[in-house]
Amino acid sequence: MKIAYISNSSAPSHLPSSLQIIKTCETLVKIKNHVHLIIPNTSKFKDTFQNFYNIKHNFKITKIKYYKKFPRGISYYTYSINAFSKVCFSYDLIISRNFFVIFLCCLINKKCVIELHHDIKTESQIVNFIYNKINIFNKKCLKIIAITKGVKEFYDKKFKLNKDKIVVVPSGSSLSLKFKNSLNIKKLNVGYFGSINYSKGIGIIQKLARMDKDNNYYIFGGTNDQVSELKCKNNSKNLKIHSHQNYKKLPKLLMSMDVLLMPYLKNITAAGNVSDITNFTSPLKLFDYMESGKIIVSSEIKVLKEILKNKKNCIFIKNYNSPVSWFNEIKKIKNNVMMRNIIAKNSKKLAENFNHENRVKYYLQGFK
Repeated sequence: MKIAYISNSSAPSHLPSSLQIIKTCETLVKIKNHVHLIIPNTSKFKDTFQNFYNIKHNFKITKIKYYKKFPRGISYYTYSINAFSKVCFSYDLIISRNFFVIFLCCLINKKCVIELHHDIKTESQIVNFIYNKINIFNKKCLKIIAITKGVKEFYDKKFKLNKDKIVVVPSGSSLSLKFKNSLNIKKLNVGYFGSINYSKGIGIIQKLARMDKDNNYYIFGGTNDQVSELKCKNNSKNLKIHSHQNYKKLPKLLMSMDVLLMPYLKNITAAGNVSDITNFTSPLKLFDYMESGKIIVSSEIKVLKEILKNKKNCIFIKNYNSPVSWFNEIKKIKNNVMMRNIIAKNSKKLAENFNHENRVKYYLQGFK
C-alpha cells in the first residue's frame, strides 16, 4: 500500500512527536508498505535521519523548503495545501495530525486517518469552525486514533462519534532491551529523560538532589542553552545535567539508571509551554522507561493510570508537589531491592503490549 504521512513537526529533532511519527513510518515500511513522509524544512540538525533516529527501514522523506519556521497562522494553511498537493492523487492513504490536511482529504473523498493528541480548542478559529459545522470525523475519516481514553472521551462527547470510528492507541517504544535485576548498591542512579519544562517537574528534581546526597541524579533533555542556564542555577554535585541525546544513545543511558522519574506538576504543558495536556498526555518516555525494566516513580496523574498501577508496575507519588514525598519513596526503593526488582519486572512485562508494530495495525483497520 502507498501511504503518505503529512507532519507539521520538525525532523530530525528531539520533539517526542517527531520521534513517534518517524517510528510509525518506519514500522509501516517494515510491514511492506511504501511510505512517504512530508515535513517542513525547519530542522537545525545536520545529522541523517538514519543516524539520528536509528532507522533500519528507510522511507521517502520530502522537506518543503519554503517553510523554515513552524507553520503558524497563514503558513499553517499554505503548508497544509502544499504538502497535500504532493501526495493527494498518488497515494492510497494519508495519515496526519494536521486537522486542515484531513479536511482537504475529505473535500476529495481521500481515505485518511487522523491521530489526536489534544483538545481541538487549541487549533485555529477556522479549523474549529469547519469541524463544528461539518461532521468530518463521522462522514469522511477512515479511522480516528486517540492517544488516550481522555482524548477519546473528549471527542466522543463533542462530536458524538460512531463507535467503530475512534480507537484508543497509546504510544509505544521502539527499543528492545534486556531485563537485568537491580543489586544492592551504595548510590542509586536516578534519571529523568525529557524536556526541560517546569510543568514536567525539573524544579522537583533539583530540590530532590539537594535533599538526597546519598544518590546520584541525572537530567537528560533540553537545548544546550537550557542546560547551561540550569547548570548555573544548580549547586548540587550529585545532579548531572545533559542536553537531549540522539535516540540511538538512549538504550545505554536508560540501562545505566536504577530509578526513572516522571515528576509532573498539576498542569502539564506541551512543548513551548502552550496548552494544558494534563488530561490527554501519553508521554513517549513512559514506554521507553517501561521497556528498560527500571522502576518508575511518577506523579499520580489520572491519565497515567490508564497504563500504570501503583505498587504493581510503578510507584505513584500522591503528594507530588512535595520533594519530601519523593525523597521518602526513593529511600524505600533503595532499601528494598526485592520490591525494586518485582515492580521493574512487571513494568518490563507490560511494555510488551506497547510497541509500534501493535500501533500501526490500528491505522490500517477498515482499509480495503
